[in-house]
Amino acid sequence: MKLAVVTGGAKGIGLGAVRELTAEGWHCVILDVDPAGRQAADELGAAFVAADVTDRDGLGRAFADIAGRFGPLHGLVNSAGINRTGPSADLAVADWQRVLDIDLSGTFYACQAAYPHLEPGGAIVNVASVFSMKALPGRVAYSAAKHGVVGITRVLAVEWADRPIRVNAVAPSWTDTPLIAAQVAAGTIDLSVLERVPFRRMARVEDVTGAIAFLLGEKASFITGQTLYVDGGYTWAG
Repeated sequence: MKLAVVTGGAKGIGLGAVRELTAEGWHCVILDVDPAGRQAADELGAAFVAADVTDRDGLGRAFADIAGRFGPLHGLVNSAGINRTGPSADLAVADWQRVLDIDLSGTFYACQAAYPHLEPGGAIVNVASVFSMKALPGRVAYSAAKHGVVGITRVLAVEWADRPIRVNAVAPSWTDTPLIAAQVAAGTIDLSVLERVPFRRMARVEDVTGAIAFLLGEKASFITGQTLYVDGGYTWAG
């Protein structure tokens, strides 16, 4: 049975990825600071490891422990992420730094921690965003972090090809997750933006996790360094 670690797997796209991969026969480990991940793991027949993606040394220990308990890794999904919104001229340093620490550095640290334990032929999928391609006012830290995630994806794909380890990314548009629901409730997202999505709806979590499962799987064995936009055509709609 193949083993995958999913960071941020307690909810949202990460939890959806655990569901998708488990249904396809993977054994998954949810790595998250959110204790809700433990209940989710119990319900899905997965494992739970409490770890913070901003703690590089702690991640190293966590991945070593996972490999010691379950064997070598075949996949990693980096889904841990947050957002902070507001005018760029007034964005607090703490908000800027927190987004970069989790969304950007956390992705890189998890890749580093997983690297020694990934089997040859293993794969990594990083969760980026359409805002690594398009600009959205009020989300400068998130956009900067997701641009960086795409950069990490490309560089590691080239560096680690000799193992070989494939590294790709998915870039969703607005996705029906608790994070988006909270922003809609707070008034920081106006759902009229969906008028600019050719399919006129948000992405379902399953839309994104299907792409993740594909990129982790053998049918994507010659795909690396790519970012797959799961956006209902939004990126190219003008």
